Amino acid sequence: MKVDRNLMYRFFQNENTEEEAECLGRWLKESEDNEREFRKAYDVFLVSQMFLSSAEVGKVRSQAEMQVQKRRRLSRTVWLTVSVAASLALGFFISDRFFTKPVRDLVKESTLALSNSPGQITTVTLSDGTTVHLNADSRIEYPAVFYGNERRVRLDGEAIFDVEHDASKPFVVETFRYDIRVLGTRFDVVAEEEESLFSTALLEGKVALVDKADGRQYTMTENTVAVYADGGISLSELDSREDFLWTEGIISAAGLPFDRLMEKFEKYYNVNIVIRRGELPKIGYGRLRIRISDGISTALDILKRSSDFTYTYDTAGNTIYID
Repeated sequence: MKVDRNLMYRFFQNENTEEEAECLGRWLKESEDNEREFRKAYDVFLVSQMFLSSAEVGKVRSQAEMQVQKRRRLSRTVWLTVSVAASLALGFFISDRFFTKPVRDLVKESTLALSNSPGQITTVTLSDGTTVHLNADSRIEYPAVFYGNERRVRLDGEAIFDVEHDASKPFVVETFRYDIRVLGTRFDVVAEEEESLFSTALLEGKVALVDKADGRQYTMTENTVAVYADGGISLSELDSREDFLWTEGIISAAGLPFDRLMEKFEKYYNVNIVIRRGELPKIGYGRLRIRISDGISTALDILKRSSDFTYTYDTAGNTIYID
């Protein structure tokens, strides 16, 4: 049986037959040139997993080949980290019945990492179909393709997960303090280790929080929020979904004090904001939604209409002063 790039791509996506997998295993053992060719094909696959949905991968193989050559340019906006073992790194992407001995000897762990700068929001589809909306100033690590008894990712920052249901393989979001275990659901996670800040809001479905310190488990039901404070978790009803409009490019100011809203502006507009007055301005709007794409100056001008403050924008220092 002939081994070509198309067979390799099917292998990476768990779409090959057992006969094809065995043929690929024999081919890999034949020469180091074959292993090098296999690594090149896998490099292309990793890029396609980062930038494309599963439905698009087959349509743009040639573009993916070009992206491999241009990865250094792409790193300005997306940091793609691939941990490749000395021999060969493939990731977790085929079922046990396809693990012939030659292939098993070559399979190692492979990880992708996506990091957003302040002001940048990204949506990525994982290999199982799960969609992750990654907020600004956040980072997620995940395998190129899931293999094993669970689907595990690691988050630092904030993300909303739309998890593809798979009862046989739970989805786990690992954070600095808690692991969140789900089967199929939609939820928001905030996990910032430096500030010891953790919360999760369950929008649909059911999840369990597992305390990494003592193994204690907390079960969450739909429309509840869990917040870490004073060494433990407090559960309460989710009053509003306004805080999650950032996936639609919208900042909600509903119920926020002025300083907390300025923290959001810093995050979404990638600016520094210095409040130079002793008393915080009052936000007069009962409900206010600001489109991120309109820019920081527009956002502040809208806010000024109901608040008693002025501002100056030092563009050279990328700093806004509130007076």
